Amino acid sequence: MNRKAWIGVGVAIVAVGGGAALLMRGDKDEVKWRTGKVDRGNITARISATGTLNALIQVPVGTQVSGLVTNLMADFNSLVKKGQVIGKIDETPWIAAVNDAKATLERAKASLFNADSDYKRNKRLWEQKLISDADLDAKDLALKTAKAAVDSAKANLDRAKLNLDYCTLRAPVDGVVVARLVDVGQTVAASYSTPNMFNIAADLSKMKVQAAIDEADIGQVQVGQRAFFTVDSYPEKQFRGVVSQVQLNPVINQNVVTYNVVMEVTNEPRVAGSAPAEGKGGEAKGGEGRHGDRPWKRGEAPAGKPGEGPGAHRGGPHAGGPQAGPRMERLGGPKTGLTGSPATDLEAGTARYIVPGSLIYRGDLALFPGMTANCAIVTMERQDVLRVPSSALRFNPNAFLKDTPAQGPRPAQGAPGQAGAQGNRPAAAPGNRQGGGKGMVARREDRIWILENGKPKAIPVKVGASDGMFTEISGDGITEGMSILLGVEDLKKAAMPAASPLGGPGGPRR
Repeated sequence: MNRKAWIGVGVAIVAVGGGAALLMRGDKDEVKWRTGKVDRGNITARISATGTLNALIQVPVGTQVSGLVTNLMADFNSLVKKGQVIGKIDETPWIAAVNDAKATLERAKASLFNADSDYKRNKRLWEQKLISDADLDAKDLALKTAKAAVDSAKANLDRAKLNLDYCTLRAPVDGVVVARLVDVGQTVAASYSTPNMFNIAADLSKMKVQAAIDEADIGQVQVGQRAFFTVDSYPEKQFRGVVSQVQLNPVINQNVVTYNVVMEVTNEPRVAGSAPAEGKGGEAKGGEGRHGDRPWKRGEAPAGKPGEGPGAHRGGPHAGGPQAGPRMERLGGPKTGLTGSPATDLEAGTARYIVPGSLIYRGDLALFPGMTANCAIVTMERQDVLRVPSSALRFNPNAFLKDTPAQGPRPAQGAPGQAGAQGNRPAAAPGNRQGGGKGMVARREDRIWILENGKPKAIPVKVGASDGMFTEISGDGITEGMSILLGVEDLKKAAMPAASPLGGPGGPRR
């Protein structure tokens, strides 16, 4: 046989073998469905946001007079009481102003005495018809002017004394100094605005989280809803709060509209290992789960041993355990929730502006002002309802069937092998709307799919609350334990050969 004949025979053999292989694979290309079940459980819908922790009441302390800062009697973390002196402004110019006001008052009193005497003399002359009425009226006006000058001088003296008193800064509330903004020797000017010198948090046991909520979600947020959050310092600990305010003032940034939501939270004491103590404030109730009935928290903080207080394992004279040296004192009674210990000689230095014997806050509470809070606001809770994985409502099996035309949106036309990839894309989320024609908006029908005689069958359902992973459903014929379709098995990945240890799939490179 010549060369061309051999080539023809080879082509025929390949064609016959390929056809036989296709016939043998016909039954193996059946779609393998991925299934799940309808079950009962809890669904907790929540809105996620990021906020900042701040003291519930934080008071900036400023000066109303200008001058040189001569003394500071409080520093960062100083515990102060209402009315306690915490700073001094140079009083020299204000003492001079008081003395000048006193001299002005004495001069006004002397002028008043002279005007009164002059008026009395002229009145006697007027009674004897020796002067005219106009002359007497002039003396009467001079007397009244002198009296007004005395009143003005008294007011100026009071103002000068008040400014002198302003040179002494006093704490307006019981609390802890969270910020000191000036140093001794610095000049402050109060000409047009009040310069702040300290920031005092009135009570760190009660704090607030301020979070920005997008306008698409703000309609679901209401006062009184429960909230949970974590902070980076304690990633395994969950804290709890309550929405206390939904502010109406919009915040617009680059055409993005958000609203500030305030959540009040309870600070918790720290225990050994720099972790917050476990308590009612950090425990989630039943149904507050991330995935329905599982508690929404990532772990438990280690609990301290009995008798261990803040800083028990930090060592030093201020450890909070039974061997602690200086006693711990509470500031302002139980309302502030702040405790401290007397300052040591090292801390009571001129650079730190701490008076010897004053109380220092030792950070015995877990949450600090300024911490970033990763929040979740619970907007809806459903207990013991029929639910399915949310992916079941997005799945459409028609895209994977060869003999059944797709009833939903068809996959985009493309190269062979792309139909499955397009059909496996998730459909619109439950409850979304899609256009049915120009000027018409129709609600998408929610449905799940079951297998009936080996064929997918759609069952219409009514959806309810959703937490992103599970969605509440109801409808005729929906029962607990029903098997539903969730997707298809990835045949390409299952048939892909294992990678060769010599480099690359299928063997070593050449």
